[in-house]
Amino acid sequence: MNTHRLNRNSYLSLSGNNLNYFEITGRGTTDSTSNTKEDFSEWSENPLDIGDFKVLPNGNNNDIPTQIQETVLPNSFAHRALKRKAELLVEQGPYIYTQKVDGTKYTRTPEENSQLTEWLESFNYEELLHKNAIDYYFNECVYTKIFRQKSGRLAQSSEPAQIEHVSAFNCRLAYRKNDKKERPTHVIVGNWKKQDQQDLKVYPLYDPKNPDKYPVAIAYNKFYTFGMSDYPLPDIYGSLDWITNTTNTPKIFKAFSENSLNIKWHIQSPEEFWEAKRKIIKENIKATPSLGPYKEQMLEDLKTEILDQLSTLLSGVENVGKFWHNEYVVRLIGASATEQGWKITPIEQKTKEWVESQIKMYDTAIYAVQASLGVHASLLMVGADGKSDSGSEQLYAYVTHQKTATPIPEYYVCKAINDIIKSKFNTNQKIGFYRTTPERQQDVSDSQRAIPSTTTKTPTE
Repeated sequence: MNTHRLNRNSYLSLSGNNLNYFEITGRGTTDSTSNTKEDFSEWSENPLDIGDFKVLPNGNNNDIPTQIQETVLPNSFAHRALKRKAELLVEQGPYIYTQKVDGTKYTRTPEENSQLTEWLESFNYEELLHKNAIDYYFNECVYTKIFRQKSGRLAQSSEPAQIEHVSAFNCRLAYRKNDKKERPTHVIVGNWKKQDQQDLKVYPLYDPKNPDKYPVAIAYNKFYTFGMSDYPLPDIYGSLDWITNTTNTPKIFKAFSENSLNIKWHIQSPEEFWEAKRKIIKENIKATPSLGPYKEQMLEDLKTEILDQLSTLLSGVENVGKFWHNEYVVRLIGASATEQGWKITPIEQKTKEWVESQIKMYDTAIYAVQASLGVHASLLMVGADGKSDSGSEQLYAYVTHQKTATPIPEYYVCKAINDIIKSKFNTNQKIGFYRTTPERQQDVSDSQRAIPSTTTKTPTE
């Protein structure tokens, strides 16, 4: 028996000569959201108790960064697209500039500042900004640790403070338990999968208006999401199901090729069934404390056990004496009648049609992911149909992206450094990313082209 989890709601199970596909579908009786069960308005209402602090969870289960990581990293398209957006943002690299207004538009003038450059290079600012850019495109927020100079308070120090990147994946906002305002004042950094309090470190939030208040603080900068005051919700989150579909397709094809099997059964189970199982597990743990704290893996282990048993049953479904009993009900959720129960549907063994349907679903998912990422296919080095776009289309997509899709990310990625520059160096100079506007090849002389023409003129021409 071999059950493989494709994602949080889908499984493949191989039993004998049968390959079965399981899917958890539907909604809970009291839930009006999708299968992810996220209620975006209640995160701050259910804080975690960590020592003397209340921690604001990032998601109902404090696992949205984990969901994004586990979904995006195995996916070649989504992962590459997000890294490509970071590359387009950084482009030629960071530089010092001043911004001027000529009456009609803003222009940037590159500047030289040896003292500022020396400070920036002291903490490898280019690598820090690269990491900030990755954090921004995955989480739309950036955390930066700021050290006050040991020789004195920042405003009185003869040397600038140091800055260090902190992974957004490991950071959570918090406030003290006796704080009646219940607004974030600290950042707690650590491994939130283990949630070992001994490994968690607490830092105050950095205040750019009072930069020398703490010896060490963490600056938190985010792109605000409507209705969410603490954490932003990254654009990529809404496409996790689509991304999962594109990741699963090659896995399904691999299982088909290696085992020379078609998927024989499509089994759908209701979300409510597993919610009831989760509740039973928690009640058992409450009644028997020696079992330890509840972990989501306990439910995953139960799912595997149940699906293994069902796969065994289906692999010999033609045998006398084997049957599957299922209670099937229809419940009203809001104004809609929702069917709730297990469904076991045989899949016709038509290989050509099945393969074509998988490819069509994959293509549809790719288009949806690309739309949510907000980056033109040509900027990913491939056209929408898998072929290279024309030079003019690539140029237009590039210019549009750089002019409209990079200013806001640049602001948040560079904000912590620019806040320090303003308070320490008392200057209007800033750090940004240098970007160029490429010319059309037909507007560039042959000798100046990156790839000169292979056509040469004869002396008589």
